[in-house]
Amino acid sequence: MAADQQRSVAAAISEAADASQLRSVNAQLVATIQVLRAGLEHERERAESAVGEAQAARSSEIAGLRQTIDALRGRLEQQQKAGEAAVQSVRASAAAEIAELQMTIVALRAELEAERSQRGVDRSERERTQAQERAVLEDQIRALRRKLETAP
Repeated sequence: MAADQQRSVAAAISEAADASQLRSVNAQLVATIQVLRAGLEHERERAESAVGEAQAARSSEIAGLRQTIDALRGRLEQQQKAGEAAVQSVRASAAAEIAELQMTIVALRAELEAERSQRGVDRSERERTQAQERAVLEDQIRALRRKLETAP
């Protein structure tokens, strides 16, 4: 039995050594897990921080782009209004010029018609005067013929 006891004691010692070794290995594994967990937590915080910084940078960039877009939109609207005003001004100027030209045309037509009418009156008067002068000349010619015919 002593051998059995020795084996029992050896087995107990071996089990105690194994348990102590297991506790040591377990403690090392727990420490490794804690270090890995801390590293992972640190990396997660760094990644979240980088994501937050990137989002802030993009938000700032987007805000800048929106300001640029708004400024460009404002300039375009201002140019459009100025263009519309210029077109309106040109249209009004053209309408005034057209009205003035139409009045000039009407005045020139009236003047032309008056000149035509006056020429017609002048022509009629000349024709009447010529007819009178012709009649007078014909009367004189007849009178002179009569004198010649009656003269000895």
